[in-house]
Amino acid sequence: MFRYLLAQAPGENQGLTISPETLNAAINGAEMFVNTFERDWEELTNGTSPIFTAVVAISMLIGVVLVSFWSFHWYQMFSEEGFSTSVISEVAMPLLVILLLTNNGALLAKGTVGLRNTTVTLNKRVLEITRNGVTLKDAIRTVNFDQSFTFATQVALQNCEKLDETDVDTDGTEYSPRKNCIDRTIATAREEALKIRRERGLNAGSGNTWLNPEKAFKETINNAIQGIVFVIFSGLTAAFQYIVQLSFLLVAYIAPIFLVLSLLPVSTKAIYGWLSGWLGLTMVLVSYSIIVGISASSIVNSPSTDPILSQLIIAILSPILAVAIGIGTGMAVFTAFSSGIKFAAGIRR
Repeated sequence: MFRYLLAQAPGENQGLTISPETLNAAINGAEMFVNTFERDWEELTNGTSPIFTAVVAISMLIGVVLVSFWSFHWYQMFSEEGFSTSVISEVAMPLLVILLLTNNGALLAKGTVGLRNTTVTLNKRVLEITRNGVTLKDAIRTVNFDQSFTFATQVALQNCEKLDETDVDTDGTEYSPRKNCIDRTIATAREEALKIRRERGLNAGSGNTWLNPEKAFKETINNAIQGIVFVIFSGLTAAFQYIVQLSFLLVAYIAPIFLVLSLLPVSTKAIYGWLSGWLGLTMVLVSYSIIVGISASSIVNSPSTDPILSQLIIAILSPILAVAIGIGTGMAVFTAFSSGIKFAAGIRR
């Protein structure tokens, strides 16, 4: 994902270029992964998703078996109570299941896509919150860009350290290849960074790293391990965002199974567990956006020359905290569903 193309030639005008893929990943962040599965969600909306259609077909077979057993139980209740309230209410769930699964689960698919759109909209609204004079979204985009560009420039500066401290040109004049390389690299980095910022609209933050590049780049990467760690952390960040978006799609695909299993004669319906899981994933996404956004807005005005520390927070600590919050939310919602059902059943008795 992070591929840095560094044109280094001692004694010549050196350039520093980051690949477009790297810039897009650093600046756009999670938006790239949301758009990755856009076609799958469109297929789900249009009823042309082969995976969802196959799951619906299997669910229909399971539903036929469960409805058969349910019908015997319902007939027994009808024989004893007639058209009582409990007898009529027992028909609601099977009718709902049949209605949602007909036409290859069209209504269920549209309802699930509606939930997904609500989640995406909620996350966007959260990222539009302003903190320290900048929205969370702009803070994340700016910090990600700064870290990526800082790392690329530090790698280039490290290559400059391999040059000789002093040398003599063809005219016999003494000069410093190392210092010239460092000066050119810093100047090029500052020029390209400001250009990209203008093109991509990265104007957040008053403590811009690139206004004082000499201060920002005075500490270079002193060993290859730090570079490997940075790339690993960056990959983990991308992988977490990718897995979260993929999880939403997988939860949507298995919705028919949970819906059919709600026909089982148990007090807590399986569909409530599915809804709890969806809400839990939503909280993971929103919590991660808030945590990373607050962290980014805190450092966007005070840039750091160490991208490893920020990546540690974004790639490791933030996902752990977001997942913990999401799991807690999902369990709390499921417990609330179960308690509410038991309370309602007690009132009927």
